[in-house]
Formats: sequence, C-alpha cells, structure tokens
Amino acid sequence: MRITAGRLHGRRVRGGCGSGVRPTTARVREALFNILGPIEGGRVLDCFSGSGMIALEALSRGAASALSIERDRKAVARMEELRRAWGLERCWRILPGDVGRALTRLAGSRFTLIFADPPYRSAWPERLIPLLQRHRIRSEWLVIETAGASMPAWPAAVVDDEVRRYGESTLHFLRLAEE
Repeated sequence: MRITAGRLHGRRVRGGCGSGVRPTTARVREALFNILGPIEGGRVLDCFSGSGMIALEALSRGAASALSIERDRKAVARMEELRRAWGLERCWRILPGDVGRALTRLAGSRFTLIFADPPYRSAWPERLIPLLQRHRIRSEWLVIETAGASMPAWPAAVVDDEVRRYGESTLHFLRLAEE
C-alpha cells in the first residue's frame, strides 16, 4: 500500500496488520480526499483504523493531527512502528481497543473528519452514530465505509448527503441533524 498524495506521497506501508484488517484501497482514499478538499490543519478521527492508511493519508495531506482507534493488536503494533519510523509521534495518536470505549474517552471532542471503516456486515455502521451523539463528538465531515451496495439503516437524525461506490466499497458522507 502506498500513500497517494502530500508530503508522505509514495511511501509504502507493508502488510502484517492482522488477519481481520482490510485496508481502504488507494482508489477509495484518493476519492475520499478529493471530495473533502483541503484538510490542512484539521483533526482526524479514524475509527476501526486497521492499517492506519486513512490517518496517514490525512497527515500526508496536511492534517495537524490524527487519532486512530483499532482493537487488533498486530495492527496497533504495526501502526506504532510506522509512527516511530516516520517521525509522526507528535501528530499521530493511536488508541488500542474497542471503538465504543474509546469514544467515551473522547466525549466533547471536535474533529474536521471522522472516518469509520467498520467490519463489513457488522452492526457498527448503525451503532457508531448514536455513540457519537451520546458523547457529543462533532465533526465537519462524517464518512462511513461499507461493503458493496449495502445501505445501513441510519438513525432518524442522520442525513446521507452523498453515497459513492468504488468496487466493493461504498462511502457514505453523512450529516447529523442539528439538535
């Protein structure tokens, strides 16, 4: 896997991220950041981070900080290794463990982008939004990646602004209704 743009452009991330990890493809990452536009100085939350590619891509494109949440120990170890090797200790934080528990610790936080690539065919796409709302975690952009053409049953307070499909992946650009 390779970083597609920015100051880390072209750097490779090798495998070894754990058996349950399915990295977001270069095509999907490029499309995501082209749609989002400039992210300089932004704060990124990467839920179900896996290989860390979304966080790395955001940092490469100028995000001030990224926070990755991942429960797979091999994937966390690999991200920690990359963080040190690439000198990203000050801007990339990695929280090992369950996304639900991690969000409790982040109550009241604000981000430029919250990206989630939960395990395909899990209940996490629908579960994530109520957790964000309960903990008052806000973001300018909320993007959830799902499998194929699946359309999760979003809570009533969610507007699916845009849906983009790329092969076996679908990006949902969501907006939470104002409370």
